[in-house]
Amino acid sequence: MSGYEYKVLTYKLGWKGFKYDQIEQDLNELGRQGWDTVSTLAPTYGQGQTLDVGIILKRPTG
Repeated sequence: MSGYEYKVLTYKLGWKGFKYDQIEQDLNELGRQGWDTVSTLAPTYGQGQTLDVGIILKRPTG
């Protein structure tokens, strides 16, 4: 019986917003490696009031 492994990508909001080109490149590369995006995490404020967003991915093991 095979299962899944999971990965969480996080991105910080910069002065000019999120680097969408970088996010797209990362997701395309991980897609080539067999990762599928399954969900996102809502932006949250951390210490220092930085805005982070998360993307959850999974792929089959074995």
